[in-house]
Amino acid sequence: MAILVRPADWHSERGSIRTIRETVFVQEQKVPADLEWDDQEESAQHFLVFLDEKVVGTGRLTKEGKVGRMAISRTVRGQGLGAQLLRAICDYAQQSGYHRIYLHAQQHAEGFYTKAGFCKKGPVFYEAGIPHIKMARELR
Repeated sequence: MAILVRPADWHSERGSIRTIRETVFVQEQKVPADLEWDDQEESAQHFLVFLDEKVVGTGRLTKEGKVGRMAISRTVRGQGLGAQLLRAICDYAQQSGYHRIYLHAQQHAEGFYTKAGFCKKGPVFYEAGIPHIKMARELR
């Protein structure tokens, strides 16, 4: 099982990014498509996760230091791919000079992000009808 997580180019690889996010967020989680796509797409650094050369995940880091749009295909969840994706994003952020990054975690995933060094920063709020929690991590 060969796993690769790497930065992705929005312009040349947006088809792969969109396919994963459409499936996970729009179809599975019923996020309205007009909320899924925003004005951050072109300026954010995107990432792709490959399993045996097949794209199975994606995520992004905005210029403001927000990690988001992390999604792993349902058929390969539970294999640690999300943790590898998050680690790659954090490593990229640190190498790029970010001192602190943050995210809006779906509330059910708070434990996942806590294990990765993120701390809760405020009350539960809703995005696209889904409960979220703001979390942040200091980078060394």
